[in-house]
Amino acid sequence: MSDLLYVSNSFAYNYSIQEADVIFLGIPFSSTSISCSSIFGPVLTRESLKLAEGYEEVPGRDVFKSLKVCDIGDLDVVPGDYSLTAERINETIKEIREVNKKAFLVFIGGEHLITLPIAGALKPKTIVQLDAHMDLRKDYLGNDFSHTTWAYHAKKKLNCDLVQIGARSFCEQEKKTAEEFGVVNDIKNPKEPIYLTVDMDVFDPRYVKTGLPVYNGLSPERVFEIIEKLKGKKLIGMDIVEIADNSLPSNTGFLAAEIIRKVFGVMV
Repeated sequence: MSDLLYVSNSFAYNYSIQEADVIFLGIPFSSTSISCSSIFGPVLTRESLKLAEGYEEVPGRDVFKSLKVCDIGDLDVVPGDYSLTAERINETIKEIREVNKKAFLVFIGGEHLITLPIAGALKPKTIVQLDAHMDLRKDYLGNDFSHTTWAYHAKKKLNCDLVQIGARSFCEQEKKTAEEFGVVNDIKNPKEPIYLTVDMDVFDPRYVKTGLPVYNGLSPERVFEIIEKLKGKKLIGMDIVEIADNSLPSNTGFLAAEIIRKVFGVMV
């Protein structure tokens, strides 16, 4: 791919899938959420990334330029149909892995249900979930698969470890399920590889616009400290979900971009 001097992208250069260290995919699926839509999450994050600086004091370099990034665009989701959308997520990840087995995958939602098929395809040993909710319901309103049930089904399907940080809104049954599953709330010697999922409602509502805001949330500084604990660990992918903003400039989009920068910082 030749350089186009006056064309702007989210990063300084868009590499091919084959040579990329990091591959971006937007998944604007938002069909089971009971609140605001999150379909504009990929757009808001990309536009925010265009304005974000990549330099990090530690490790002392521009992390956006230190990694070869490929943004392959957005998945053509099937609105209202999780099953078909999940098939497309699985097939797309399979196609990516056929040509690049090692790239770190970044997914921008969309609602939190997208994490279930992603985790099913990547098969992490540990899922680190930053979230105001546990999402450990077996079903919700008679529906097995929703943004409030994905973690339950991921744990059952993968038998992986689950680390939940920031949870402060959940039902009694979810609390019991968390205890049965051995869910922990801190990163201590996690099994690798690790998948990171960030629901933007983990933050206090003063920082973000998200579908189901919950007060007494985490500060950006606290979330960045948690991300630092992943330094030196084998990360295979991450997602950022439940961005419910619909206009630019977006504080939520800028915070999502900052999360990505911090994750890149612990990778280089």
